[in-house]
Amino acid sequence: MSFTTALRRTIIASVIATVVAGAALAASAPAMAAAGWQFWQLDRDRCYDAATLDADGNGNSEQLWYDLDNDCSWDTHVYNTRGWDTLLEETTYDMNEDGAPEYLLQDINQRVGFEYVYLDRDQDGRYDLRRIIPGSDLDAITRVTTYNATSAILHRFTMRTGQSLLYPTFPNP
Repeated sequence: MSFTTALRRTIIASVIATVVAGAALAASAPAMAAAGWQFWQLDRDRCYDAATLDADGNGNSEQLWYDLDNDCSWDTHVYNTRGWDTLLEETTYDMNEDGAPEYLLQDINQRVGFEYVYLDRDQDGRYDLRRIIPGSDLDAITRVTTYNATSAILHRFTMRTGQSLLYPTFPNP
């Protein structure tokens, strides 16, 4: 199995598990009157499955931590600074739970879905690679631009910038 296929399967499985845990969490959430961490037991084992923080006391959780693999360590961090629970700005996945997330999914336009995936392949705490997620809004915009461009436009862009419109790369922040 190739690295890309394994990455896709891992991300898809993690996102599905996060959504299922979030739905269960939302369905069982009491009214949050005070700001502070709340811990959630969703599957009746010895470990908490989720922790939420309502930092400003408005009833919406801005920080969520999940334990997707039931080993009693937090491996998924979801946070939202926009003020409502339906928007996920960034999600990190720390698969080996060493404190340095291997994957970061980022939403840049506040529409449904993530646009970028960042990868930290060498576990040094800095993301080495940033790619557009296929099927995202950003991918659709890139494809429309590519489909409307003629070969002369593509050639001129490559000659002037050294980059490719067909396979864009972006500098890491």
